[in-house]
Amino acid sequence: MSDESQNHNISGIDESLASDESILKTHTRIRREPFFVASPVLFTTAIALTVIFIFGWFYQRRYMGEQNPQMYLHERSDIALYNNWLERPRGPIVYDYYAIGESLYTKMACVGCHQANGEGLPGQFPPLAGSEYVTIEDSTLTTKVLLAGLVGPVTVKGNEYNGNMAAYGGGLKDHEIAGVVTYIRKSWGNESSEVTKDDVAAVRGAIGDRAPWSAEELGSYFQ
Repeated sequence: MSDESQNHNISGIDESLASDESILKTHTRIRREPFFVASPVLFTTAIALTVIFIFGWFYQRRYMGEQNPQMYLHERSDIALYNNWLERPRGPIVYDYYAIGESLYTKMACVGCHQANGEGLPGQFPPLAGSEYVTIEDSTLTTKVLLAGLVGPVTVKGNEYNGNMAAYGGGLKDHEIAGVVTYIRKSWGNESSEVTKDDVAAVRGAIGDRAPWSAEELGSYFQ
């Protein structure tokens, strides 16, 4: 037997017993067997990865993409209404200072010290009803006290008080300060003028970020 014939022999197989029919059947069987059989674990993993990919794509578009409100409006009419709203004419904001002040007065420490009726607490906190610090014609006095606070002894309606009035300039905006000043100047029988955010802005710009006032510093208002 030649070397070429020996090299084609397959170990464990007697080629002399192989017939054309057996070889044909063997080849047919090989062709019918699947080349790749997917395991349940591999199939489940592929499905999970597909779901994660789709979820990540939607999440990225919804929360990490460019925030354009129109992408959530599916109807053309809704988009048209939205565009009209964006292009609407904008006039100056009109504030209801009294209503703003009333809301803030009842939510902040004001009502606890000066009471809902504006009468204060005898010997502790001065009244706002009829107070010369509130009803004075020049509203900048009241605005200054609200912005920077007031410390030390002060005489209100003939009675002396010695306490601390908190400063609200750092926590409230101009229109909010104007609201509180307007509310106390027009409540409990007080009939003084309204204060606007522009009035407050002017006072804030003039006094800057300063320490609380003393009654002595504000005494010039009553001379």
